[in-house]
Amino acid sequence: MDTERAVEALTELGLSTYAARTFIGIQRLGVASASDIAAVTDVPRSQVYGATDELESLGLVDMQADSPQRYRSVELEQARELLRSRLDARTDRAFSHLETVRDEQEPTDGQEAIWTTEGTDSITARIATLAGDAVERIFFTTRRPALVEAVLDALVDARDRGVAVVVVSADDEVRAIAADAGVPTETVDDGTGAEISVGRVFIADGSTVLLSVLPTAAIPHVTQEAAFWSVDTGFAMIIAALIREQFD
Repeated sequence: MDTERAVEALTELGLSTYAARTFIGIQRLGVASASDIAAVTDVPRSQVYGATDELESLGLVDMQADSPQRYRSVELEQARELLRSRLDARTDRAFSHLETVRDEQEPTDGQEAIWTTEGTDSITARIATLAGDAVERIFFTTRRPALVEAVLDALVDARDRGVAVVVVSADDEVRAIAADAGVPTETVDDGTGAEISVGRVFIADGSTVLLSVLPTAAIPHVTQEAAFWSVDTGFAMIIAALIREQFD
């Protein structure tokens, strides 16, 4: 990693630019005075003192009370943990504030919401959240073993809570993965229209639906798994009922 990338990475962790450059300079020198640091960095000597004060307040450097003052870095692993803890604390504060703001929001009753999510990992996370909210039953179908494996823990957790879970697929391996985890399965004909070009379908309680599509030649604008989902809406109930009819 070159110096500029290192500076950018450190500023993303919360250091000022001068502090980041100063910290890198101290790594090069081992033990250094302000003049030494200014000589090997783009930090003016007058700014080195403020930068070292910042680093010292964060526990990243030690200062030797001498004339001139000299500085040395703490061990890098210690510095890593200090910055990581600081970043975690800032993240916790930010999301705590966001949760407070969200909880203060008045509910929007009657709003028909249809959402889209892109990317396999994001869709997996959304299914896990929806499965966690399920109360009575979950229906899940896919032809891709990797896609059932990705959400298997969420399906098992729901089953353990007493939710009736079923995995439906034409693929033997998909059903075997679910069955090995103790999740009931059903077989569907390979020609079932609901599975054509579909990545996965998730239905919960008849009022929650998520349907994803995978990139195919037929839909060239889709370059990664993409899904739409809806919860507690008339649209979700209609789509869920139509999909279930394909398998009943």
